[in-house]
Amino acid sequence: MSMNTELLDRYRAAKDLRSLLGCVRDFDALPPVDASDGPTVRLALAGNCSTQFLGKGFPLALAARGLRASVFESGYNAWQMDLLDPASELYRFAPTHVMLVLTSIDLAYGSLRSPERVAGAVAAAATAMLERTQARLLVTLPEPLGEETSDQSAAYGWRRDTRARLESALSDPRISLIDLDPLVRHAGTASWYDDRFYDTAKLAFHPDQTPRVLSQLAAAVAGTVVPQCKLVVCDLDDTLWSGRVGDDGWQGVDLDAGGAGRHHLRLQLFLKGLMQQGVLLAVSSKNEPTPVREVFERRPEMLLKLDDFVATQIHWEPKSVSVERILRSLNLTTSGVVFLDDNPAERAEVRRRFPEVFIPELPPNPALWVPLLIDSGLFDRRVLTEDSSRRLRMYQENAQREANLASSADIGAYLGDLGMELTVHDAAEHRERVVELVQKTNQFNLTTRRYGWTELESIAEGGLALCYRLTDRFGDNGVISVVVVRRESDEVYTVDLWLMSCRVMSRTVENAIMEDLVERLEAMGARRLVGRYIETAKNAPVKDLYERLGFALTGESGGEKSYELRIDGKPLPFPSPHVRRLDRTRARYHA
Repeated sequence: MSMNTELLDRYRAAKDLRSLLGCVRDFDALPPVDASDGPTVRLALAGNCSTQFLGKGFPLALAARGLRASVFESGYNAWQMDLLDPASELYRFAPTHVMLVLTSIDLAYGSLRSPERVAGAVAAAATAMLERTQARLLVTLPEPLGEETSDQSAAYGWRRDTRARLESALSDPRISLIDLDPLVRHAGTASWYDDRFYDTAKLAFHPDQTPRVLSQLAAAVAGTVVPQCKLVVCDLDDTLWSGRVGDDGWQGVDLDAGGAGRHHLRLQLFLKGLMQQGVLLAVSSKNEPTPVREVFERRPEMLLKLDDFVATQIHWEPKSVSVERILRSLNLTTSGVVFLDDNPAERAEVRRRFPEVFIPELPPNPALWVPLLIDSGLFDRRVLTEDSSRRLRMYQENAQREANLASSADIGAYLGDLGMELTVHDAAEHRERVVELVQKTNQFNLTTRRYGWTELESIAEGGLALCYRLTDRFGDNGVISVVVVRRESDEVYTVDLWLMSCRVMSRTVENAIMEDLVERLEAMGARRLVGRYIETAKNAPVKDLYERLGFALTGESGGEKSYELRIDGKPLPFPSPHVRRLDRTRARYHA
């Protein structure tokens, strides 16, 4: 979702409540955005403290992260009643996300008090919500109390025990826990606490902390919808280590944890954590390859290894050339790409070529880098699927496939040698991965409709919602495609959503998917299948897909085309002899 750049900069720079509310006022005055402009969030906000400033700011804070948002704010301290009552306005709002903001002040000194009763009450409310809606629940953990003067204080002991019980009770994968403790420590107790505001307005923190709290909560919501970062392209000299390997040699670069190298190691640890969450790492360095390799191989202090990077560009050409080659080799667009470089000139050169890439202005002091990156909110990922945790390995396996293709003289022989197996699943079996693909896939995406799970299930009622997993002799590609088919009548069905990971394009997998789809629809009594292509800036690779699959063009208006395929039992004109299909569906939607 796009928004005014000047307003976005003002919002990100807001340090107090007055500045934030000024941005909110200007944002609310903007014209409505197109309904297809970015994923949509319906956020229900509830808690045991005053949340009105957060409620006002959420649409802007989520818009800054590319999300359109509608917000419902529950009444003060009505969180239990609203979540336990199936007829409450909160449920009538039909949220995709519920944010439960719980302050320690009320939990510790209000009617609940004991860690057991707090955890029991929150767990009961959470269970009721999960049973009645498909929404995702986000809960703030108890923040430090002002009385926590030592780890021997009663307040500290209460919070420690309460957190432990909450973490144990709220283990459902649809629940995300948000820890405000680091935010309190960063702000400092003198800036965070002011009893006047809680006593008079039930504000759990100083009003001027609202922009920081709002930013963290919005980042958590965005992190459950679609990862904001998918690839980090990183410089080496004076970025991953202190010093220049070409001048200092592999022995001379500074990686001393007690000296100047410490903050570069902090960056390495931060990036390694991202990698373990499914973010891809790549190298762009103006250097000779041999000394760079020696640093990785011969300096045991290095937390990152060369194998942790899915692509490396080490040469003396412009950094923008490196970025272009990396994106091309991975078949990625610039969406969700971050470029890190200590040199302002290099940052400017890449920014001119790729204005959509996020390029933070790293300050001269490396000690500030990791806090700056964390504060950006781009790296908050609240949903970790099996496929995302294996992403590096998947791309490494894909590199082996590409190498095998390069050495093959016959594309048919290459595809046959891959040994591809396509497993068909009910979309509900891989719900989190399905939603992730729906929200982020751009190139192989016929309509680019961004649905949450509730919307997807509703569309598929009477039709189909399927996902496809692909394996071959090089490894498991994971869940690579999602298809949602809407029932129009007994004989007519429409492909409402069809997308596929760019990693498996050009392998005739789409042919096998359509074969499977037509067979299922024929068994359901279908006689016509309608397909639509809605043109975007990024989905040109599939602009003629339906024509290649034997569909007839039935209409065209602007950037949208309509197609139709007659299902009459005849052999389909798009064979896929190189893909073996296996069925794992439970046929929930058309039973």
